[in-house]
Amino acid sequence: MPILDLTALPWTLEGWRPFTWIPAKRGEAPPCFLPDIGPVPISFPGTVQRALREAELLPDWRAGLNSLQCEWVEHRHWVAETELAPSAPTEKVILEAEWLDYHGWILVDGEIRATFSGPMLPQRADLTPWLGDGAPHRLAIVFDIPPEEQGQFGFTSRSRLFKPRFNYSWDWCPRFVPIGVWGRLRILTGPSAEAYIATARASWDMDSGTGAVTARVSASAALAENGFCWRLRLLDGKSAVAVQEFPAGIEWLTLTALQVEPWQVNIHGEPRVYTVEITLADPSGQVYLTETRTTGFRSIRWLPCEGAPAAADPWICEVNGVPVFLQGVNWTPVRVNYPDVTREDYARLIRQYRDMGCTLFRVWGGAFLESEDFYELCDRAGILVWQEFPLSSSGIENEPPQDEDALNILEAIARSWCRRRAHHPALLLWSGGNELYTGPSSEYPPLQAPVTRNHPCIRRLAQVVSEEDPDRRFIPASPSGPVDYAREDHYGLGIHHDIHGPWGQGLEPNLEQWRQYWSADDALFRSEVGMPGAMEAEDILRWAAGECCWPPEGRYWIHTAAWWTQWGDALRALCGKAPDEESALRLYCEWTRQHQAACYAEAARACKARFPRCGGFLVWMGHDCFPCPANNSILDAEGKPKPAAAALREIFLASPDQLRVRRQDEFSPA
Repeated sequence: MPILDLTALPWTLEGWRPFTWIPAKRGEAPPCFLPDIGPVPISFPGTVQRALREAELLPDWRAGLNSLQCEWVEHRHWVAETELAPSAPTEKVILEAEWLDYHGWILVDGEIRATFSGPMLPQRADLTPWLGDGAPHRLAIVFDIPPEEQGQFGFTSRSRLFKPRFNYSWDWCPRFVPIGVWGRLRILTGPSAEAYIATARASWDMDSGTGAVTARVSASAALAENGFCWRLRLLDGKSAVAVQEFPAGIEWLTLTALQVEPWQVNIHGEPRVYTVEITLADPSGQVYLTETRTTGFRSIRWLPCEGAPAAADPWICEVNGVPVFLQGVNWTPVRVNYPDVTREDYARLIRQYRDMGCTLFRVWGGAFLESEDFYELCDRAGILVWQEFPLSSSGIENEPPQDEDALNILEAIARSWCRRRAHHPALLLWSGGNELYTGPSSEYPPLQAPVTRNHPCIRRLAQVVSEEDPDRRFIPASPSGPVDYAREDHYGLGIHHDIHGPWGQGLEPNLEQWRQYWSADDALFRSEVGMPGAMEAEDILRWAAGECCWPPEGRYWIHTAAWWTQWGDALRALCGKAPDEESALRLYCEWTRQHQAACYAEAARACKARFPRCGGFLVWMGHDCFPCPANNSILDAEGKPKPAAAALREIFLASPDQLRVRRQDEFSPA
């Protein structure tokens, strides 16, 4: 049993008042020491909340105001336990987790044997003294009360925990703080516990048409002395393109002069992918550790936008010698309970975006490093990924931290993230975070001045990327350049580089004013553009679960969509003509949905028609992770497209030349 997949075992879950489980699990407590909750079944990867919901101990948090009834879960210690069967004695036992969220303890037979605490980092615990005998044992993971991270509002400079902030409430989801296991969970024994695969990378020489693969590994001195070896293979399907063996003491494994086909971006060609296989074996050929990585071969260059100021960063992305307009969405988490998201959940959304013609996702800095499933599916769909490190604006103050403790944590996060995702051809660039500013612009107040590489935090992150993933671009944050937002009276000044906004028009939407705004746009890149639109009226009525839905200003709307109603004089007058409240709701929903479609199409057309003066356009946001009655998303929480998705598809599948000769009114939302 070199490797035991702990996610395949049955687990039970108990909820305890803090620390009362310690004497109980040791067998030192009187019979009255019992858990408040459970035991109930739980499976991993997954959340405590999902297990409680399946046991009918929590309501459906997506319905009505039910999420408020789930917040008590944060105030217990949760003990997940399983039985380990007898096995052969071994000299080394390591518990390896991709991420235990967030901190707590590891118990063996009721005794604390290790602790964990991690901001989106893998954990490894050496349990050899207590599990190495091969006897049956009881293993438990105890989750402490989650830390109190900042939500949407606070002070970015005080960031220390780096637990995903959106869970603590954002303008498109209520507070819902998941507890549980994210990703892989396993026990390594014997030689497999003495070796580690850190990273893999692929490169492609466009001139020669050949590729190379590099992997970084480590193995104990004992494995090297006993003749163990690494084997590196590149596979095209099941066929080997190349294979080579290396002594276990070698740190870098490399395959060169590989005859491969390039990976192409969606709608520009076939996204050819290959498999990197890394194996550890003993002198007899017995394999103790095998891991695979999906990879691909492509060349990326960044070129200046036509007519851009000399000091501006380049925003034209050239893939394999062809300039590509980067179009797509800001990717936010699929669910508030993100550890429960399955590969099929990811696949269903990514297929929709692929078919729309998306070429880029921006993984926003208020969330996390997206999963291996997400990245592999993007590889296969040909959709590039802009991944941000876990820093985001805080409304009150938006400057990154500068103290050494915070920077050391961020450095560890950045190193881990780079190593874990560097093999993916879809990964386009790393960003320091979302909406990070040093304060108001001195020349153009009250617009904000985005951070630069001169900031200590950004300088540290840039250094990590240069060391760990040197072939990829790093940008300080998004937006970037002289200012954060583009005002019409500033067009022509050359200060609009990577720009955020606008996000709607407030309470009085006006399509003609929106068209006027975009008619003279001079931004080099638009990485966030938003316009709210409602869900279908039937879905609002269903998800409201009896809460008052009309007018769009009561508790239910405030719960998740307070920022995104358009309930001004014009819509009040229009909906006031409806014969009843349900008809008024339907009228409101249909009007805002069609308005959203027209506005997104107009903005996307204006940007793409300017290519190569403009390098890209991203909608804020792609999909909802929670049922919002109205939001900027183009797919609702169930993946149902709003009319804006069809309107954008027409723009995304058209060429810049076609858009330059066709007016927006030729594009009609389906």
